[in-house]
Amino acid sequence: HPGNGYKLTYLGYDYLALHTFLKRGLIKEVLGKIGVGKESDIYKCKTPEGDFVVLKLTRLGRNSFRSVKRNRDYIQHRTNYNWLYLSRLSSIREFLFMQLLHKNGFPVPTPIDTNRHAILMSLVDGDALCHIQRISTQREIRSIF
Repeated sequence: HPGNGYKLTYLGYDYLALHTFLKRGLIKEVLGKIGVGKESDIYKCKTPEGDFVVLKLTRLGRNSFRSVKRNRDYIQHRTNYNWLYLSRLSSIREFLFMQLLHKNGFPVPTPIDTNRHAILMSLVDGDALCHIQRISTQREIRSIF
């Protein structure tokens, strides 16, 4: 009968990515959500060794459809696309950039693994940028060292 079937949602896609990280022995437990952005949800997790890591789940298309289409060069001239697939492309690209930046000594989280629309990375101890009231100038930073 036409119309009967299944649809993969972000919740199902989340489950598949989590299941893969669990099977690979990279995470043991999801402790809770620590951040929500317009294009992702961020979770604090625990590894089997007891270390804390961060899981980022990309969710393109959740808020601003036009800006995603306009600002993502991997969409190119496609007129039909799947948001889950685009989220996967975005995560792969971010993971590769994070690996490159980390390899070259930039202060980014350590990339651990990626799967589907998810990125697993080290937890960086610090303050969320939205809680920063004032940013030091270069001169002030140099005087500290």
